[in-house]
Amino acid sequence: MLKATKTVAAAAGVMGVLAASAVFADSPSKNDYTNMMPGHGTSLQFGGKHAVGYFQVKDDACHLTVVVADSNGGESGFDSPGTRFVIPVQPGKGIQVDASAGQSAEFLCTMDGTEMNARVFDRAPYKS
Repeated sequence: MLKATKTVAAAAGVMGVLAASAVFADSPSKNDYTNMMPGHGTSLQFGGKHAVGYFQVKDDACHLTVVVADSNGGESGFDSPGTRFVIPVQPGKGIQVDASAGQSAEFLCTMDGTEMNARVFDRAPYKS
């Protein structure tokens, strides 16, 4: 029972991070981003994590589906195979997924809500 409670608490924490608006650590250039089209996936490696995601345009928003897992693929047998999140991102807004190694993945919905852009960036000011 305690393990299930910890799992739910961890999932809630990750959802809180995902639901937050993007906070820029620096001013990214357009070249830092990978363009995403509806229904076409993208794959990102960041801070020991691997994220695979795609989005669909629905209700004038970018509905992002992303699975985040450890890059090592759960070699120990005790690691999670990944966690799937489905998040509506409003046009002009974004979400950020932080990894413990000082890197983040960011997904931004364009102003017209028809495309998304993704990037990996270093949260240098927040490194421990």
